[in-house]
Amino acid sequence: MERSADVEAVVADFYAVMGRGDATAVTRLLSPDLTAVVGTDDAEWWEGYEIASAAFVAQLEAAGQLGFEAGSLRGYSAGDFGWFEDRAGIALDYGDSLPVRITGVLHREDGTWRVVQMHVSMGTPNAEVGLTDLPV
Repeated sequence: MERSADVEAVVADFYAVMGRGDATAVTRLLSPDLTAVVGTDDAEWWEGYEIASAAFVAQLEAAGQLGFEAGSLRGYSAGDFGWFEDRAGIALDYGDSLPVRITGVLHREDGTWRVVQMHVSMGTPNAEVGLTDLPV
């Protein structure tokens, strides 16, 4: 396993095309073998390339753009598989940023890294869900 600037560049590109609202570019970054994209909303569980692509297109058509801001992006690879993690932000219209956690898996296909799995979440304090005795 090694740190991968190439994987980090693909994730940065994903953030940039989401920020421009470029749905076509977003779908090109997804693997035809994509397993799932899990978003922040409970209903955002999209399995497979066709469903996930359609969801990204619909969301970008509705929002215009979803500006992701890298936080502590780190990408790694081993052979033709890569993965990443980030404490990022989603830029809001009124200037604030919504903190999110993003992880994902990429696969190198014909020399191009593509997303095969992604998970975006918002942290919920343990105390808010009744888990007050867990150390953090």
